[in-house]
Amino acid sequence: MDITLSSKLDAGQQLLILGQFEDDTSLGGSYDPQLALELKKASLSRQFSSQFGEVYLTKMPSLPFTMVAVLGLGQKKEMNLDRLRRILGIALQSARSLKLKTIATNLIELIAPLLRLDLTKVGMAAAEALYLSEYAFTKYLSEERKQKYVPIESVSIQWSSAVVRLQEGIQQGKIIAQSTNYVRDLVNEPASVVTPERLEQEARNLASGNPLLTVKVLEADELKNLGLNALLGVAQGSRHFAKLILLEYRGSRKEKYTALVGKGITFDSGGYNLKATHSIEDMKFDMAGAAAVLGTIKVAAELGIHKNIVGVIPTGENMIGSQAQHPGDIVRAFNGKTIEITNTDAEGRLILADALSYTEAAYHPEVMIDIATLTGAIVVALGYYAAGLFSPDKQLISELVQAGEESHDRVWPMPFFEEYLNWMDGTISDLRNTTSRGEGKENGAVNGAVFLSKFVEKARWAHLDIAGSAYWKEEGDYLTTGATGSGVRVLSYYLLDQTKNKGE
Repeated sequence: MDITLSSKLDAGQQLLILGQFEDDTSLGGSYDPQLALELKKASLSRQFSSQFGEVYLTKMPSLPFTMVAVLGLGQKKEMNLDRLRRILGIALQSARSLKLKTIATNLIELIAPLLRLDLTKVGMAAAEALYLSEYAFTKYLSEERKQKYVPIESVSIQWSSAVVRLQEGIQQGKIIAQSTNYVRDLVNEPASVVTPERLEQEARNLASGNPLLTVKVLEADELKNLGLNALLGVAQGSRHFAKLILLEYRGSRKEKYTALVGKGITFDSGGYNLKATHSIEDMKFDMAGAAAVLGTIKVAAELGIHKNIVGVIPTGENMIGSQAQHPGDIVRAFNGKTIEITNTDAEGRLILADALSYTEAAYHPEVMIDIATLTGAIVVALGYYAAGLFSPDKQLISELVQAGEESHDRVWPMPFFEEYLNWMDGTISDLRNTTSRGEGKENGAVNGAVFLSKFVEKARWAHLDIAGSAYWKEEGDYLTTGATGSGVRVLSYYLLDQTKNKGE
């Protein structure tokens, strides 16, 4: 799909998309008087009231377009950056439902002045909405069913002011959205396709031909020699051996590393604490954190972000078998702490524990952010529209929340009180991977974060639990069902903001 800017509406497109506010019926310009009259009649007959998200379709023989769609924009005072994303998503859905492949629209010129934001941010949001809305995972559909997903070929945006900042934002947003869609493809694939070996190959593909990217992979023998036994233990029941994938991006000569650590369990059966039928079918998604790290590094490399970043992916499968870990086993992690395995289905924290402590020892990062589909408890707490954010660092919390609000890949700060910090202590080991406090069910998401904190020494650290936000079972305005690519946008905006704040 090509996005272009034009000083006037491009008459060569098939679908004209206009917008109308409830409190301003001008459509943002002078259009066919017959259209204005038709909309007035539609309003009087309650067919169209300009409420946000409403769509009014009509044919105007006097206009050089196959079809005209007028979208309700609601009240002007309620317009914000994500409403811009949502309305552009609705616009693309309208075109697809009509099987029209080219669009001309004035929506951005109509909405941007109300936002009072840097036009780069507006352009980013617009491009993200359009490219995210276009996404469909059709690889395994028959040709007949694929016909439903008509690809949009071009979107011509009317814009009569200076174009540089808006165009810059559109290019950045395109890269972020396409990287998010890359992640969605990976996460939507079956576990028989995306294995630990496939994640390694993806990292190598990203690094191929880019001198700023380097890949290192620690295989099972080296992991054993180094003492990453928490990672090894989780994967020992699978024919796919554990790996630690290290994808280094050197965008700055002098900066300390920012480390992004992503959980890469390519299938999670739960181990001997076997998952129930209703939840095991979704466990191909348990590598969404790893995919988000790959996607964010892809963004950094394509945008040329002036930071040093290491993407760290501990990966394996959590399976049942004669070699699988038992409940009650005790392992010694890379940092020397012993862990009693009280539940084999609390495996994500185990592989992240070794990854965090190894990363800190090997790279001495200034900031370390892990991202994982870690707990069902975070879904109970927050649902699907925000990731849980845990950190003892208030400044890092503030920075990530701001990036989440700007990108609408939102994160929500969760409690990390001192009273919780001993809830994961063991009795016959240093730690347990589930709590023995209370009835064992309290503070589920908090306990996961507390456990991870025991494997961080000096780095500014945050934990993102994306178990709810990584995949949706209901359609959104610009995100479809299935994998969402959660994490890519918030981390990309965070990295861009950090670069900007340091004047690079």
